[in-house]
Amino acid sequence: MGISPDDRRAEIGYALAHAEWGRGYAPEAAREVLRCAFDTLSFNRVEAYCVPENVASIRVLEKIGMWREGVLREYVAIGGQLRDRAVYALLRRDWQAD
Repeated sequence: MGISPDDRRAEIGYALAHAEWGRGYAPEAAREVLRCAFDTLSFNRVEAYCVPENVASIRVLEKIGMWREGVLREYVAIGGQLRDRAVYALLRRDWQAD
């Protein structure tokens, strides 16, 4: 998790072995990270980034309540190619509303 304490902002990410995909581990772990970020560490915002074509990752982010805020065009080099990044975020007030 990337952290910016002064801004009360953090970033989450995850990677699972292919054999573990579809078992619910990513949303379960990500929810716990959100709980810690908001309830224990008092962050105001948690962000996540993914390649827009990564449908499985997008499903996880939406399942845990994150909102798509936009796309950063040609933001990161992957395999020598510049790729877009979708930006997802959740605010503390949205977390508390659930």
